[in-house]
Amino acid sequence: MLDGTSPKHLHVAQNATLILISIFFLPLSTFVLLFSYAVRYFFSQDVFRKRKQTRSSPSFDPQTILVTGVGMTKGLSLARLFYEAGHDVIGADFEPYGIRACGRYSRSLKRFYRLPKPNAEDGSTYYINTLLRIVKREKVDLWVSCSGVASAVEDGQAKEVIERRSSCRAIQFDVATTSMLHEKDTFIQETERLGLPVPETHNVTSRDAVHRVLHGTTKKQYIMKSVGMDDAVRGDMTLLPRRTLSQTYDHVSQIPISERKPWVLQQFIKGKEYCTHSLVIEGEVKMFVACPSQELLMHYEALPSDSVLSRAMLAFTKEFVERSGKSMTGHLSFDFLVDENATEKGAELVLNPIECNPRAHTAVALFSGQGQQVAKVYLSVLRSGMANGNGHIEYEAIVTPEKPKQYYWVGHDLVTLVLLPLLQLSIGQTNLKHWLRGCIEFMAHLIFSKDGTFEIWDPLPWWCLYHIYWPGQFLASILYGRKWSRINDVTSGSNGPQQETRHAPYPPKTASLGGVPTVHTDIPITAVFLFLFIIGAVSNMTIFQMNKKRGHKFIMSGMLFGFCMARITTCVMRIVWATRPRHIPIAIAAQIFVAAGVVLLFVINLIFAQRIVRAAHPNSGWHPLFSRSFIATYVLIIITLITLITANIQNFYSLNSNTKRIDRDLILYGQTFYTIISFLPFPLVIGGLVIPRKTRIEKFGSGRFRTKIIVLLTSAFLLCLGASFRVGTNFKTPRPLMDPPKYFDKACFYIFNFTVEILVVILYVAVRVDRRFHVPNGSKGPGDYSRRNAFGVKEDDSDTSNRPRITSEEETFDDASELQERNRPEMMNGNGRV
Repeated sequence: MLDGTSPKHLHVAQNATLILISIFFLPLSTFVLLFSYAVRYFFSQDVFRKRKQTRSSPSFDPQTILVTGVGMTKGLSLARLFYEAGHDVIGADFEPYGIRACGRYSRSLKRFYRLPKPNAEDGSTYYINTLLRIVKREKVDLWVSCSGVASAVEDGQAKEVIERRSSCRAIQFDVATTSMLHEKDTFIQETERLGLPVPETHNVTSRDAVHRVLHGTTKKQYIMKSVGMDDAVRGDMTLLPRRTLSQTYDHVSQIPISERKPWVLQQFIKGKEYCTHSLVIEGEVKMFVACPSQELLMHYEALPSDSVLSRAMLAFTKEFVERSGKSMTGHLSFDFLVDENATEKGAELVLNPIECNPRAHTAVALFSGQGQQVAKVYLSVLRSGMANGNGHIEYEAIVTPEKPKQYYWVGHDLVTLVLLPLLQLSIGQTNLKHWLRGCIEFMAHLIFSKDGTFEIWDPLPWWCLYHIYWPGQFLASILYGRKWSRINDVTSGSNGPQQETRHAPYPPKTASLGGVPTVHTDIPITAVFLFLFIIGAVSNMTIFQMNKKRGHKFIMSGMLFGFCMARITTCVMRIVWATRPRHIPIAIAAQIFVAAGVVLLFVINLIFAQRIVRAAHPNSGWHPLFSRSFIATYVLIIITLITLITANIQNFYSLNSNTKRIDRDLILYGQTFYTIISFLPFPLVIGGLVIPRKTRIEKFGSGRFRTKIIVLLTSAFLLCLGASFRVGTNFKTPRPLMDPPKYFDKACFYIFNFTVEILVVILYVAVRVDRRFHVPNGSKGPGDYSRRNAFGVKEDDSDTSNRPRITSEEETFDDASELQERNRPEMMNGNGRV
């Protein structure tokens, strides 16, 4: 048996061999598949007939049920039971490496969705958002969580979000209950607090702590278990202490134990192990089954519901739920060790709960053929009990398997009972008798037991499991160098060393404006803005080139072109981010472009404001102190931009709380600073108009002077509005990623970012700011703005004696007094020359 320490080439050979086995048995499996399709209408009439009768009943109200985890036996079994009961079933599951889950091909599913897998690197945001979108799109009435251990706590988070944001109910415990039951140490502590029996358990976070417990006893033996889920050590049932002290130290030294990765040291109890599956609705046990267990559970057989052991484990389950004092709703599975003690009255059986799994158990497959009963108890959560004629709530009897069968998985048994012993026989590691015993057991399972995945009316998932899903997983293990020690047909998972991958950049933990872009919502909206900014870029570059050919250098047109190009890049990055929502570097780039691009518009408005001040107060506006203050402002804008970009990037690359606090302070400073910059044109322009002038206004560009002021203040108002909204919302207390406030909606993002910005770009192109705010090239002091003749032509232009007289907009609409004052030197010249 290979494990995580075995050479890589042996793992490659193992995976390649299993792929060849799948190919070898492909013709036989395909024959079984086609034969099942040919005869299923003769052998499965009950399933289709009952479903048709149920749906045609006038009193039947079909519900839409979402089942996650349909790639595993438990999820697929429940989906089939709901289908048999006449309801519409939506399936969803993870598909690592893009390998199709076998459950997606089930006839019981109306539709299937692929789920993004939550992990330490990407967080649970995309997983929960995807579930919420499915619930809303399909109008799901009930979500039944059958996901695996990897998403147990995330499913608790999803339950709270889904039930808060939709009318859908969930068969899933909340986050606090899931976390408490999921961890071995907190479960034992809670069970002990409730006054229920527990085995001796010690929480240990160092090897010294382990040795202190082991050295403090002479008779007891212990088993070490990782508090979290660690498949690399899940099957390690080594008893401690070992026979010698050196063996004990050697074994403990290989255990990866630390403060961040705690373990429990649990007393070893000699006895048989059993597992249970129960459905709890509003604090009431609705379904229950118990069956013998083992370290790798690949064969299921229900205990009789009236047996002493089954009734004892049911009583423990009911007592645990009742004493918890909570309205618990979800799947509850306990693992028990049954110890037999001798007393004066005879043998006494003692139940010792050792673990709890707050999720569905594969033992739910034992309820096969009871679709109506199972669907009824699950859907009771939608009405939380039924009222009888007296107005009291009455609860149905607990559903237990009526005619349970023995379950096995043909692929697992074929390898472990036939092929692997045959290999051992060929190299002399076993004898012929052992191999024949395995063959006989395999044939007995094939004839008398039931495969956990195969149904004659729904055979395709069984075929896909062994010829699509598992070969794909083995091929991925070869390509990506993955190692595993065993596979589990029940959970569609492989066990092996799986180190937690926590590396930078890290996903955000708090909500932000607009959230994560989505394909269906953000891409169409962003595409519209992308088109508008492309038009803005083309328009401004065309204006810039036309003016350049005339010797009219208007740099702001080039800056507007640069801004539009930055926004085009931003839109493209957000579209890519929507298609790859878990790609953190793309998210970082998109957010930086959103924050940085608008700075160009702030600078353009400052330049326009400076020109208006210089026109109204030439001496003050051209004063070196005033000019240098603008230069200092531009330098500070650049430094702040660099600070903002650095803080935003560092926020994704650090988990240190103090570093994140500093980054947040820097981001708030930068946003506050830019809000002030966006507001500056108001005091500059209004101050320039209110303060008494000592000279006349130096008109520049074309158009009325007051029109220039209106255009500038309009654009400043729009930009200030967007900046003020962004900084105001960010000063609010950060909210969790999955509970964003209303002011972080996508509509707010697009209104206060792209909408106000494209309005400014359209305004500047429409009113031709390249003409209105143009000043003569080389202007360096008072009087330079008005270096032109009465016809609005610069003094260094060529002879204009033969040009027709064109009345400018300024001459047409300006006040008469202003025009007279401007032309007075010409009228006072006796020679009539300019």
